[in-house]
Formats: sequence, C-alpha cells, structure tokens
Amino acid sequence: MPFQTEVRPPSSTIMLTALRMLAMQPADKHRVGERLLQDLARIAPKAAELCDPAARAEFDRRVVIDLRRLLVSGLIRRVGDGLLGITDRGREALKENPEGLDDTVLMRYPEFRAHLARRRGLVIDPAAGLDGAIEPPADGGEAPMRKAPVVRELQEGFIAFLDGQTATDNPYETDTQAFITWEEGYWEAAGIARNEMA
Repeated sequence: MPFQTEVRPPSSTIMLTALRMLAMQPADKHRVGERLLQDLARIAPKAAELCDPAARAEFDRRVVIDLRRLLVSGLIRRVGDGLLGITDRGREALKENPEGLDDTVLMRYPEFRAHLARRRGLVIDPAAGLDGAIEPPADGGEAPMRKAPVVRELQEGFIAFLDGQTATDNPYETDTQAFITWEEGYWEAAGIARNEMA
C-alpha cells in the first residue's frame, strides 16, 4: 500500500458522523463504518479504503478507536446488543460543535482527560486542567497535593497521533526537550493503538 499523507476520514469526521447517526437511532460500530464508507465513496470513489483490504482494516481500526473515545468521554453509551446510543452530553456536544469534534472538545471532559492519563500511567485528578494543575481554593486554604503533572508536549504528541498526524508533524525544534517529549507522546499513542488491535 502506498504511503498516505492524508488520513481519510479524519477523527473529527468519524466522531461527528457517529454522533449524528446515534442522535437519530442506536447503531453498532459496523453501521457507523458503513455510513462513513458511503460518504467517502461519494467524494473519493477510488479511495484505498473502498478497495484495499489493508486500508479497510486500518479504517475499521480507526472507527473503533474513535467510538471508544466518544464512549470514554460520555458522549455515547452502550444500549445493548452491540448498539450504541447518544447521551445528553453527546447531544449538547453536537449542538455546540455542528461542524465536527476533535480532541480539543473531548479534553473538556474530565473522564477523557483521566483516560489519557491512565493510558500513560499517570495519576491526574479529573478536576485538573490540561496541565494537571489545580487552582488554589478560593477560601485561601492550601491547595490539594498536586499529582504528577502532564507535560503539555506529551499530550500534544499523543493527540496528534489520534488525529491522524504523522511523526513529521512535530511542531517543535528538533534540538529541544519539547520535540523529544512530543515524540514520546506520539509513539506512546501509536503503541497503545497497536496493542488495542492485537
């Protein structure tokens, strides 16, 4: 299979399509994938995902990962017999983001932030911000003990992989710690994705 510089469809499209479908009626992961392939066939009838088994397998893997991300975030839920349904939170997210969802939206939800942290073996209070910091209490008392902080570059690299970017999309200068940390996050996400499909 030739190297692809573009990931079709992107995670934001997969998640948006899933939420729109599930807002109408429950569906399983296969039905969500079929709908995405129908949409892809209309705009790119010669897309590899439509004719190449390896590209199709990668596409199916990405659909499962993105549905899992919606489940973790509480935007969809299992409704039985392999079916998924939208939650009130999912309806609200769809209303607020009618053009698509990405990790910047999912990071608003403490469950998703905690999920990413658990995947990395870090312990983060779900009430913490993106960097793991907790604001001091308004009453002037002592802030709770801080957990191991999440390095922003590590998170950015992790999210970049989930969004279908390549390792060459690292935005940092190559001779910096930020570059190395971003790469660690990227390859960590890649390893998790490989293990989930094994």
